[in-house]
Amino acid sequence: MTLSDKPRVLIVDDEPMNVELLQAYLQTDYEILSALDGQEALGIVYAENPDIVLLDVMMPGLNGYQVCDQIKSSEKTRFIPVVLVTALSGREDRLKGMEAGADDFLTKPVDRLELKMRVKSLLRIKDLQDNMIKERDQAQNYLDVVAVMMLVLDEDNTIKLINKRGLEILGYEEEEVLGKNLFEHLIPDECCSEMEAHLLDTLDHDGDEINYYESPILTKQKEQRIVSWYSKPITDDNGRVTGILCSGQDITKRKKAEEKLKEQTGAMEASVDGMCIMDRNGVYTYVNHAHASIFGYDDPAELIGKSWELLYDEHEKERFIDEILPEFYSKGEWKGELLGRKKDGNSFFQEVSITALDHGMVSVVRDVSERKEVEAKLNQYASELKSSNELKDLFTDILSHDLLNPAGIIKGFTDMLLHDESDESKLHKLHLIDNNASRLIEMIESAAKFARLEDIDKLEFKPMDLNGIIRNVVEELQPQLMAKDILLDMRLDDPHPAVLNPLVDGVFVNFISNAIKYGPSNSAVSIDIMDAGDEWKVSVTDSGEGIPEKDKELIFDRFSRLTEKKKAVKGSGLGLAIAKRIVELHGGRIGVEDNPAGKGSVFWATVKKA
Repeated sequence: MTLSDKPRVLIVDDEPMNVELLQAYLQTDYEILSALDGQEALGIVYAENPDIVLLDVMMPGLNGYQVCDQIKSSEKTRFIPVVLVTALSGREDRLKGMEAGADDFLTKPVDRLELKMRVKSLLRIKDLQDNMIKERDQAQNYLDVVAVMMLVLDEDNTIKLINKRGLEILGYEEEEVLGKNLFEHLIPDECCSEMEAHLLDTLDHDGDEINYYESPILTKQKEQRIVSWYSKPITDDNGRVTGILCSGQDITKRKKAEEKLKEQTGAMEASVDGMCIMDRNGVYTYVNHAHASIFGYDDPAELIGKSWELLYDEHEKERFIDEILPEFYSKGEWKGELLGRKKDGNSFFQEVSITALDHGMVSVVRDVSERKEVEAKLNQYASELKSSNELKDLFTDILSHDLLNPAGIIKGFTDMLLHDESDESKLHKLHLIDNNASRLIEMIESAAKFARLEDIDKLEFKPMDLNGIIRNVVEELQPQLMAKDILLDMRLDDPHPAVLNPLVDGVFVNFISNAIKYGPSNSAVSIDIMDAGDEWKVSVTDSGEGIPEKDKELIFDRFSRLTEKKKAVKGSGLGLAIAKRIVELHGGRIGVEDNPAGKGSVFWATVKKA
C-alpha cells in the first residue's frame, strides 16, 4: 500500500489507449501503475510489488501468458492476483491462461462495473492470503528430503522416528507408526526371527560399523516390499547404546527382476530382443543369440568377456559416463535410446533398458531403425501440419485482436461520453457511434466464433432438458421482446431430454432473436418441440416478411444475405451459418419453411433424444 492507503493496480497493455481506458475506470479508487510491454511490467512487479495486475495477452516480446507464468513462478510475487484482459475468449485460451497461473479473466471490451467488482473481489482474497503467508512455517526437516526410508528404534524396537520417504513406502500416516513395535506392526511373522538377529548383531557392533541386511516389510495394504537395511547403533555422550538408526532402500523391483531373470533363462534364448548380462565392470558374462545378431555378430561367444564399449562410438560412451551411469546407479535402472555400432562399423538406432543385479546388470536391446525412419516422416508431416494450423490460428487471433481493440476503445469512450453529455444533438451522434461500434464488435465476435467452430471436429455431450435451455434463452431476450411488444407463445409442456452440448443455446438465440428483429411490433412468436422419432424437432415461427424461395437454399451459408430485405436488420451474415455448424456437430438437421398459418417463416432444427 502507498501513503494514501490505496491499493495499487498495475495495468499492462501495448496499446496506450487501452491503458488509458482502464485507468479512467479505476483511478478514483486505486493508485494506478502502467506498463506498455511484458518486460517493463515484470520490472515494475519486482520493484513495486503491486496489489493486482491487469495483464493484456497479445503483446510483442513477452506475451501475457509468459509474464503471468513468471509472476507466478517467483516466490516473492506468486500471490499477486493476475487478471488476463484479452480479446481471445476461447476455451483453449482460458486453459492456457489457467496453466500460466491466471487468477481471473476479463474479455475485451471491458465492462466498467464488471472490472471494478473483479478487482475488488481479488484484492479481498489477496488480503486473506497475505495474512496466511505470515503464519507459514518455512522450516523443513532434513530427514523428509532424503531418498531412503529412515527409522529410529529404541532398545525395545519401538519406532521413535520415521521420515516422509518411509511413510510414502509404507502408506501410513506418521501417527499410525510412531510408538508402535517394529516386529508387531511392519515385519512379516515368518521374517521376525531373522530381522531380530540382524538388530541384535547391530547392537553388538561398534558405533562406527554399519550392518547390512535384506528383509520384507509390510505396507498398510499388507503388501510385502523388499528393503535393504543399513543399520548402526545410536549411543549417548557416555557411549551407552540407546537405540538403532536404520536406513532402508526399497529394492522390490530389483529383486523381482533378479528372480525373473533366473526363472526365464530359457526364454531369454528364444527372445527376439537382444538380452545380455554384464558384471559390475561392464564386461559381458551372458549374451543371447538375438543380441549378438543385432550387433552383426554370428556367435555370442565373440562378445563374452568383452566390454560394452566395443559396441558404441565415442559420443555414446561419453553419454554413458556423463548421463546414463549416474542415473542408473541412483535408481538401479535406466531406459532410453542409444546409437549402437555393428561389427561392420555401421550405426543403428536401438531401445535399451538396463536393470541392476547384485553383481552387475542385465540389458535388453531392440533395433528400432525402421521405426525411427517412420517416426521421422511422421514428425515432418506433423510439423508441416502444425505450422499450417498455427499460421491460420495466428491470423485469426491477430485479426480479432487488432479489430476488437480499436472497436472496444471506441465503445468504451463513447459510453463515458454518453454518460456525461447533455446536448441532444451530440447525444444523437454519440448514439449512432455507439450502435455502430456495437454492431462492429458483434460482427468480429461472430466471425471469430465461426472460425473456432470450423476447427472443432466433435463435442462432448451429456443429457440435458431442451425446455430448460430454451427458457434460459427466452429470459435473456426478454428486453428485446418487451421493446417491440412481441408476445411469445412457448408450447413446452413435458420434459424433452436430449443429448446436447451447451453450445446448442446459440442455435435458439439466433432463431428467436431473428424472429424478434425481423418480425413486426405487436406480433407473436411461437416455439414448439415436436417428436420426430429418435429426434426432437424445435421450431420457431414468426410473422415477418418471410424468406423468398430462392434464398432458402443459401440462407444458412457463410456470408449469404437475403436478396429482398425491405425491413431486414443488417448483420454479419454469420448467425445462421454458426447455427448450422452447431447443429451439424450435434448430428442434427436445420432448415426454414414458410409459416403455414400466413405471413412469416418457421426456422427449425433437430437434436437427438437422450
